[in-house]
Amino acid sequence: RVWARGRGWGQLKTPLTSIRMVAELMLSGRVRDEKKMSTYLSVIVGESQRLTRLINNILDFSRLEQGRKTYRTAEVDLTGLLKRIIEAHRLRITEEDLELDIHMDEDPLRVKTDPDAVEQVVLNLLDNALKYAGSGRFLRFDLERRQSGAVIRVCDGGPGIPEGHRDRIFDRFHRVDDSLTSVQPGSGLGLSIARQLMRDLGGDLVLESGPDNGCCFRVEILERERE
Repeated sequence: RVWARGRGWGQLKTPLTSIRMVAELMLSGRVRDEKKMSTYLSVIVGESQRLTRLINNILDFSRLEQGRKTYRTAEVDLTGLLKRIIEAHRLRITEEDLELDIHMDEDPLRVKTDPDAVEQVVLNLLDNALKYAGSGRFLRFDLERRQSGAVIRVCDGGPGIPEGHRDRIFDRFHRVDDSLTSVQPGSGLGLSIARQLMRDLGGDLVLESGPDNGCCFRVEILERERE
């Protein structure tokens, strides 16, 4: 309903505009420097990935609202999944001057869950950190086995979330503060959808007190029977 009034759909225009502008510049033949070409290609890839995540959020919002969201359980190696996500977005993290701090065993950590849902949750948390923790010096990923599944933590040393907003950050369309978020694109749906996905899978998404007053989100993954 809110999307139909344009609150969220407008967010799709930003990556589309960036992709079109860069593609047109490359097509014009005016860019011949290989380093610049590589940079522009990175922009296209990054904005395409961002557009995909926005569309996934929109689709999931609609499905969750209508009770039509389906999950596909499979055995997934969470170690490999996290490594793949981190490598795919290492350039974005580096460009924000954030130091990566990774805590996980090299051995595979396999659980039965919906791998697409878990990946979307982690990507939403990663996007959230890159938007608001640019001055936080680091971005940390933790993975540990639990008796009934696993826990992933995504933490940063950014400005954190004001006390008065901590109970509302999972509300749909809630943005922490206009002065903070007005320069950052977003619909206020990412965290709400991420928590709902995990709860539907029997787990949860919880905000913890982060290091250096930053943010730390705990993704609780409950192992499910294969469907």
